[in-house]
Amino acid sequence: MRTSRPPADIPEENVLDLRAPKAAPGKNRSRPSTPEPKGGHVDFLSMVEKGESALDAKVKSWFRRPAKVRAAPTLVAEPTPERVQAVRQVTPEPQPQTRGRVALPQTLRFAGAVAVLVVAVFAARFLGHVQQAKGDVLGASTEAIQRLLAAGSAAQALQFGTTKTELTAAQDAFAAAEQDLLDVAGALKNLPGAGAVRSAEKLLQAGQAVTRAASALADGAAVLTSADDTRTPFVRVADQLQTSLTPAVKDLATAAALLQGVRPQDLPADYQASFTDLQGELPALQVQFERLANIGGFFQGFLATDGSTRRYLFAFQNTNELRPTGGFLGSVAIVEVTNGAITKIEVPSGGIYDLSGQTGLRYIAPQPLQLVQANWNLQDANWFPDFPTSAKKILAFYASTGQPPVDGIVAVTPAVLQSFLELTGPVEVPEVGLTFTADNFVAEVQRNIKEAEKKDYTKPKLVLGYLAPKILARAFTLKQDQLWQLLGKLQEHLVSRDVQFYFSDASQQQRNVNLGWAGVLRNNPKDFLHINRANLGGGKTDAAIEEVDSHAVTVAADGTLTATVTVIRKHNGIPHDPFTGDRNVAYLRFYVPPGSALLNASGFERIDPKRFRAPSPDYLPDPDVAALENGSTIDENSGTRVSLEAGHTVFGNWLGVAPGEVVKATITYTLPFKLNVGGLFNRTDTYSLLAQMQPGTHPGFTSTLTLPAAWQSTWSGSTADIFEHPADDTYTMAGDLNKDLYYGVVLKK
Repeated sequence: MRTSRPPADIPEENVLDLRAPKAAPGKNRSRPSTPEPKGGHVDFLSMVEKGESALDAKVKSWFRRPAKVRAAPTLVAEPTPERVQAVRQVTPEPQPQTRGRVALPQTLRFAGAVAVLVVAVFAARFLGHVQQAKGDVLGASTEAIQRLLAAGSAAQALQFGTTKTELTAAQDAFAAAEQDLLDVAGALKNLPGAGAVRSAEKLLQAGQAVTRAASALADGAAVLTSADDTRTPFVRVADQLQTSLTPAVKDLATAAALLQGVRPQDLPADYQASFTDLQGELPALQVQFERLANIGGFFQGFLATDGSTRRYLFAFQNTNELRPTGGFLGSVAIVEVTNGAITKIEVPSGGIYDLSGQTGLRYIAPQPLQLVQANWNLQDANWFPDFPTSAKKILAFYASTGQPPVDGIVAVTPAVLQSFLELTGPVEVPEVGLTFTADNFVAEVQRNIKEAEKKDYTKPKLVLGYLAPKILARAFTLKQDQLWQLLGKLQEHLVSRDVQFYFSDASQQQRNVNLGWAGVLRNNPKDFLHINRANLGGGKTDAAIEEVDSHAVTVAADGTLTATVTVIRKHNGIPHDPFTGDRNVAYLRFYVPPGSALLNASGFERIDPKRFRAPSPDYLPDPDVAALENGSTIDENSGTRVSLEAGHTVFGNWLGVAPGEVVKATITYTLPFKLNVGGLFNRTDTYSLLAQMQPGTHPGFTSTLTLPAAWQSTWSGSTADIFEHPADDTYTMAGDLNKDLYYGVVLKK
């Protein structure tokens, strides 16, 4: 059964990705009507293609038989140690297209489909009244469709001049069809069925508006592929995104408004349900384009296209040694940018430890960090999972060194550098006597760091400090034909938060937050889960750790919700191996809805208090850390620390695993809200979960919702590739948690 709309509080990055669960045999599948997005990541290159693919599929279903639903792999309700290897069986998200083109064909086919729908309306409503006019409109609409298809083929082949010509001709054909329709409307406005005439008129006008939007994109595509442009490729993209998308957004808004004026009952019965979905989806697509247009402004500010100079601290996070925002801060570089070009790169001669030795702040480290370092400093400053909070702390330590101020921080993981090497080709680093490629990057960096540690522990990460700026400098000067590939790789890293930004300028930071690139620890009105891992004394072993996380919520008859989270970690390292042979020691924090109450925790380990280091006498508590730790409590049975941070209740505890071992830890808690359904007015209520990933990780993840026997759902949807409804009382979501996942269910009795 379906309701008119899903819950209004869906906070997902791309609501067009919502999908209904795969129903058990014999059950009807719910089909969500897509709401307006409220935040999260913006896929700036394949946004058009991803968003409109969903829309295009919907439109195609009006005229063709439904596509076959891809069968999902069998789910394991609760993973066991023997099934750890099965985590990678989860079907990965399809990769976005990154060919050198603007994703126009879906827009073109959508406009063509609108025209076809108009023809269908005429055939059904006016066959016996306006034969001649119908023929004229049919001819014009058919020509428009042919022109749109030709434009789509040209765009696919990067023939943007032809694309523009065909789009213009399609506009003319739509205009001709509209004029004929207006003539008919004038004659029939007082006759029965005039409402259908008005609906058809609005449909045609909407088709024209979508075509104009496609035309604006074609203009932008032509500029982006032009050789007669002195601007750097990045600046060209930044400028053109704003120039081309601004009018396209206006036209999509016009089309959305026109479609709202079309009465579904004026359409043939076969089209009414699908058209109602379209009316809800086009406004969401409009919002996506608005956010896409904002990217131009973001990059104009970031690249200093106004002729000023921006100075950034690039912080390279080693994901083999996990820390809350992605990895240990082993290397840094100061990069200056003017007019879209890197003009200066500075690498501290002693790496990040060079700066750490100059800091004027004397703060005691957060309590778990005291296992490895009691005196807090720059390299450990990214302790908070909320990247803006960590970034402010990093900048505070950096400012205390007396170095010139920076305009922001760009946090980057090795995955970004490795993928960029695929485009830049080999990069020589004479400082260490090595040449790096995409193939040898991981092994050579790891080997170089390990060898350097034996000589001087304070300078092991210099290799990344030398290499990373050289790769970035190459990336900024790539040829135009490689630019789209670079942007495609960059958008994938933004989704997985391998790249995170923070800016001192409030307006630029707000753009960053709005686009979902700030690494903000998110919230959800109902259920929320973020598992954060900090490798403290476990060497560079996280690449050898395989993890499966399961989340299960049971709803009692009175609406009380109890959640159980299970973490299974397997160490695939080899004992005594110089790179993977260390025992992995992780401090895990579970961020859950505020007010959640711990019931039980098991499988964790207790660290002997004698192993923690004592801070120097002249070091004082950090005000931010003190505010968090002073309000925390310790569960005596399990040693779990319970605290409140960034609007979440946090459960923290230790979990270690040696090479060849598998460990399992479980935590159970009650959620702070109840579900209230039924009653005199047959109330409905919503359960939803937002599972936020940690940068540098990709564990397998499942979430299961178990309902009372008498409860039913009126709507359900998820952004995960696997979302099933295997039984009357059960919903299950699964996927690799290399991006944020969401699902929601509207419930009644």
